[in-house]
Amino acid sequence: MKRLLIAVALLAIAATASLAADNPKSTFIGLQVSTGTADLAGEFGSGTAAAFDHSEYGFKFEYWNLMGPEYAFTASGGIGTFGEENKPGTNASPGTGTFNYSQSSWNIRLGGDRFVKLGERAYVFFGPGIEFWTGKAKFEDDSFVPPSYETESVTRISLHGRVGAHMMVSETWGFTVQLGEKVGQATYEEAGAKSTWWPSSTDGSMGLVFKFGGGE
Repeated sequence: MKRLLIAVALLAIAATASLAADNPKSTFIGLQVSTGTADLAGEFGSGTAAAFDHSEYGFKFEYWNLMGPEYAFTASGGIGTFGEENKPGTNASPGTGTFNYSQSSWNIRLGGDRFVKLGERAYVFFGPGIEFWTGKAKFEDDSFVPPSYETESVTRISLHGRVGAHMMVSETWGFTVQLGEKVGQATYEEAGAKSTWWPSSTDGSMGLVFKFGGGE
């Protein structure tokens, strides 16, 4: 499933890139820092899979190809992470060790945006998309037996809508910001235990955007 989604994304990007060669309209490329919610789960030796969520931050690459004066095909890919370390103090129980928690994820999104130009160097965009996300967590504690536990990966497929803007500093580069909302289905399986749930969350990103082409 993961390989199929990656192949579809690469083919879509390649197809729109070839269209852009014959299209006088603009393309935009964004390099952004992002925030969101990781939907995770673990078996924890209980025999059942329990779901939980946690904030995450990451980095995202995004591509907009204007198919006309007002509509753009969009594709993005990103990674997410989070880390936490807790060291015991003088009042900790004997045998209490340092606790480390970490998580990692990656995602791809395909969608379409409506573009509205405001003045000479500003654009507002909004539109729907489909996102594929997968991530896992790891727990490490010297007092655990065994001392570390890494979950299997959660798979989440979501409908995602967002609104954002490009503020161009010059004709070729500027700043971009966006906010989004997603709702979808997450699935997890470990040691025969299975869990399915329907999470929703808000995300955002901001960074640099670069414009190519001479169209509007």
